[in-house]
Amino acid sequence: MLAPILWGTCYATISAYFRDWSPFVLATWRALPAGFLLLLLKPTLPKAHELPAIALVALINITLFFTLLFKSALKLPSSLVGVAMLALPVIGLFFMLTVYKVKPSRVQLGSSAILILSCTYLFQSSASPISIDSVIYLISAMVVLIFGSIVSNRVMKKIRWWKLVTWQLILGGLFLIPLAYFDFQFAGVKYANPFVFESIGQMLALGWLIVGVTSISYAVYVYSIPLVTTSELSFCGTLNPMLAMFLGVTLMGDNLNSLQLLIMLIMVVSNISTQYYQYRKSLTNQVTL
Repeated sequence: MLAPILWGTCYATISAYFRDWSPFVLATWRALPAGFLLLLLKPTLPKAHELPAIALVALINITLFFTLLFKSALKLPSSLVGVAMLALPVIGLFFMLTVYKVKPSRVQLGSSAILILSCTYLFQSSASPISIDSVIYLISAMVVLIFGSIVSNRVMKKIRWWKLVTWQLILGGLFLIPLAYFDFQFAGVKYANPFVFESIGQMLALGWLIVGVTSISYAVYVYSIPLVTTSELSFCGTLNPMLAMFLGVTLMGDNLNSLQLLIMLIMVVSNISTQYYQYRKSLTNQVTL
């Protein structure tokens, strides 16, 4: 439960302190120091035959996901990022259908329809300007997140969890360095200097992204994967977008009317009730067997 709560603070932190940063630079700052911090806490080295698998996970979960997430989060209100992430089960169902040939239940299809229609309305009715590219980046980040979870679950069967967390952050950060350099130098955008901080608050915010949102949350999350059921993991994952929406509305001052707030509440209820239904259904099936 701790990891999704920590992740939920990420979008508000970015919106408040890093709007004029390069997404590649911010992703590098988040990943690389977090990985080295875990390495200092518990030194570990991957074996030669483990490096390809760790590098693949790092490329997907860190380099690609962090970049896509920040390219969207730097342009969107925090509450809308949370709204989109709340619809993540829709992409998960699509993966289950296409990859594992598991057909969704009618309840899941109904919930997916509610989530899609609600997301569409909230993005279209937003008082803040919404660019198409930021939406595409966000959807792509969600697809990468699901795909990365599938790959990580397979890799974890052969590589110890601490080693995987530590080195996916380090390798993912290293992969980001040349991308960050070229984006900062040649993108034609005047980004903020990532080595000159505007305030103590910005320094503390970056420290929070590194330690709380990344080092602690990723270590706790990967450690908990084999200890909890998929239903429990999905339920806890709902806390991430819920907190993002709450912080966007309360702290970030996202301009939302009563109808938009009601639709957000409907999304939350639909998501949680569907997960509870599927959980009860799985228990019933186990008893029957």
